[in-house]
Amino acid sequence: MSAPVGVAAWVDGEPVPAAEVAAELDRLRSGPLRLPPDGTQDGRQLRRWVTQRVVIRRLLATAARTLPPGPDDLRADPALVGTAAADVVATSAAARAVLASVADPPGEAEVRAHYDAHPDRYSRPERWLVRQAFGPDPAELPLSPPYEVDPATLVPPLRTAPAGPVESALGWHRLVVEEVRPAGPVPYDEAGPAIAAELTARRTQLAFARWLDAALATRVRLAPGYEHPADPRNPDATHRH
Repeated sequence: MSAPVGVAAWVDGEPVPAAEVAAELDRLRSGPLRLPPDGTQDGRQLRRWVTQRVVIRRLLATAARTLPPGPDDLRADPALVGTAAADVVATSAAARAVLASVADPPGEAEVRAHYDAHPDRYSRPERWLVRQAFGPDPAELPLSPPYEVDPATLVPPLRTAPAGPVESALGWHRLVVEEVRPAGPVPYDEAGPAIAAELTARRTQLAFARWLDAALATRVRLAPGYEHPADPRNPDATHRH
């Protein structure tokens, strides 16, 4: 079926005017980038690429109408959604809402399995619980409250004779070691929340990419001349197998 004149695509059966794609092209061409002109192969491919941006924006806006806002720090991973969608989803409040709606936290067994499979990631070097003093005058070095430090980060004299005072290029130092905490694994109870957060973010990003792929495949129809740039039926496609 041929497309009505002036229609670039349909999203959920609703027409997307070609003028909307043209307006987005005009906006991009008014910027600092040198873009290919209309009527050329690259210009036609640019139009198709911009069409993807327009329909993705519509899909996200439609979905977000029924969703609460997502957190401001939630962002879709551009590497998972392709170049046409990358900057749309990276800055879109609607994308954040959809991302939050497809959040996919792991089960306890998956978190534990990840911890057990990566012992190198969840271990730490020897640490000291110390109180330290630093200043220009060795006679006036009030000690700090206790805090944990990696001894490798201390000035060399304090690693072997921590009481001090010792002088370095930074001034005078004095160190009281209250406890030596040996190297070893980070306990699972301590590492677990960070692992769960990491796995949730990864799984949520993949769920969002799957949602977007399915929405593009089932809810969008593109008019001739506005096909996906890599569609092999597109006469201007240059990537072929």
